[in-house]
Amino acid sequence: MTASSNDNDIIQRQIGTAVRHSVVYGLGSMAVKALGFLMLPFYTRYLLPSDYGVLEILDLSISLLGMFLNMGITAALLRSYAAAETAERKRQVVSTAFLVTAATGLITLLVSVGLVSPISRLLLGPTVPSRYLLLSLCSFVLAYIANLPRTYLRAIEASGAFVVVDVVVLFLNLLLNIYFSAVLKMGLAGILLSSLVVAGLQVVVLSAWTLHRVGIGFSRKLMQEMARFGLPLILSNLAIYTLNFSDRFFLQHLQSLDVVGIYAVGYKFGYMLNYLLVQPFFVMWQSRMYLIHAEPDHVRIFGQIFVLYSALLTYGALGLSVFSAETVRAMVDARFQSSQEVIPLVTAAYLFCGVGYFLQLGMFLAGKTYLVGIVSAGAAVLNLGLNYLLVLHFGMIGAAWATLLSFMAITVGNYWLSQKAFPIPLAIGRVARIIALAVGFYLVARSLPSASLAFVLVAKTTLLLIFPVALWNARVFSAAEMETLTATKDMLIGMVWSKGRRKVVNA
Repeated sequence: MTASSNDNDIIQRQIGTAVRHSVVYGLGSMAVKALGFLMLPFYTRYLLPSDYGVLEILDLSISLLGMFLNMGITAALLRSYAAAETAERKRQVVSTAFLVTAATGLITLLVSVGLVSPISRLLLGPTVPSRYLLLSLCSFVLAYIANLPRTYLRAIEASGAFVVVDVVVLFLNLLLNIYFSAVLKMGLAGILLSSLVVAGLQVVVLSAWTLHRVGIGFSRKLMQEMARFGLPLILSNLAIYTLNFSDRFFLQHLQSLDVVGIYAVGYKFGYMLNYLLVQPFFVMWQSRMYLIHAEPDHVRIFGQIFVLYSALLTYGALGLSVFSAETVRAMVDARFQSSQEVIPLVTAAYLFCGVGYFLQLGMFLAGKTYLVGIVSAGAAVLNLGLNYLLVLHFGMIGAAWATLLSFMAITVGNYWLSQKAFPIPLAIGRVARIIALAVGFYLVARSLPSASLAFVLVAKTTLLLIFPVALWNARVFSAAEMETLTATKDMLIGMVWSKGRRKVVNA
């Protein structure tokens, strides 16, 4: 009985640590996205739909370069740092990764500058100034180098510092956006210049801090080890890029830049699930999964986290989808109102994306990252075919369906190959029931009569409050998971209570 109690304490402690870091990352992401969303009325007022479309194509094109340049360095650094047995070895891992990142970034910038004009004409046409692409390229290289110190913060689980950096960076960016675009009337150029200035500040401050802590040292052996682990993830990153963003290029060529801009606004709302829940979890999980694997009871820990994380993700997706129409009407200009139609589909896509990330677990623990690339590549090919067929016939809605179906495919592939590489029993059936129940609730919300805004808001809020009760009655949680939920709830209340008391004492 005592041994069982100790096991439960270990499981709850590990899950509690994971939840604590995820909450910190999540709160930071919420603050970042809240500031960003408060700027949506500004952007949609000072930018035309075609300007927004140009900005979207620039972001996506530069991100594509990042898929190759990154070389999986983030995942490789986190794994190598966790595996390093001494403090000196850990410092050498970070220093080696930083030097490789800085060198590849600067070389890329020097090689690319001379190609800006022809590439700009190819991507955006002859009427769009090539300086837009140059500003985006410079910002990207600086942000790429600054990402290494940010990854180091994740490796040492400094979630609070990581979030502070995120919020400060965004706040500076928004202030400069307002100054350059609204005060100086620079339009799209002002948005791009803001990113360049902030990225430069990040590189200077974060690089100096990192080198002060770890020193300058290089290990060829460590570089080769990280490359062997990280390089196969280039294919995975490229495939995920395809799943996330290729629809914009199909919409640009088969529809128009105006459609790209409207679709991009709706996509941002659906993408909120990724920012608020998926990415905070994944940022924590990339390093913590190796620490959990070292525990003797890691199978039970992994199993509980999977069910609870999937349930939270599903609840978040349901909330975003149910209130999508009302949110768009309240926040964006009338020219972008039709974007509301794609939000539920994009949100569902990122629900499967988040579940799929977790299901890569076995492949990462076995060190078989090439399997991640295989699954992702197959899904990317499927996505390209679906985008062509569905965008051609259904426009924006077709693009959203292509994204959803592709992420569903990658989730299935991740589970199948992970179980072959490193079998871990996971409650797939119970998670499927949670998702199916959420779909039913969404369909009920969608069928509500729009008699008045007040009635719709009350009815939809009631449905969201009933959903956890429906999960309880459907018995999708085990007794151990309910115990963990209770312990986690008490921990979160304790976190809030202790912070509140500190504020009162300090006051």
